[in-house]
Amino acid sequence: AATAISAMIRLSGLILLLSSTTTCQGFVPSFKLQTPSSTFRNPCHHEQSTSLNGGLFGLGGKESEEPPSQPDDASVPARVLEIPLSSIKKGGLRFSLGLHLVGLQDKGTWRANQASDNVLDMFFKDNSAMFSLILEDESVVIDRYGKPSLAYVLQESLVLHSVLDEIQTLAFEGDIEDENRLLQLEEPGDGIEKARATLPARKA
Repeated sequence: AATAISAMIRLSGLILLLSSTTTCQGFVPSFKLQTPSSTFRNPCHHEQSTSLNGGLFGLGGKESEEPPSQPDDASVPARVLEIPLSSIKKGGLRFSLGLHLVGLQDKGTWRANQASDNVLDMFFKDNSAMFSLILEDESVVIDRYGKPSLAYVLQESLVLHSVLDEIQTLAFEGDIEDENRLLQLEEPGDGIEKARATLPARKA
């Protein structure tokens, strides 16, 4: 009886181990990501990041003819845009923008991933590059990692214009008191327009 119980315990442990093992097929970047703290973020590392589909709901733990210039080291980010803020509610803003990014996952072109409490990643299907949306204390920034392909650049522009539209909505639209908004722009309040001007113009 003791042998049978011991075997059942080992089997249960094996099942738990297998069930906790995650795989990450597709969207695996061919480059390592270097954060400001000089640590590497791996989108497949369960302890460091969670899929937005699970992380947000508690179910799981940058149009041009040439790609933009990028640092020689693919692990070093290139700043795409920055929006200065006078106030930010990081938790609510992360949730709202995370939902928006999940909605932009279209036919396997992009995959959204929550890297941390203040970082949302978007991985492109050809693995050439990705971008991180970072919620800082006084700004929202977009950093790009990798060596972007032309296809990536065209798609990134569409996604980032959409993200700016969502930020515009959260900052200004609706009958909401300023102090209750998830973010307020730093005066003179033209940060979204300036950020949009750095992107290729979207098609009418």
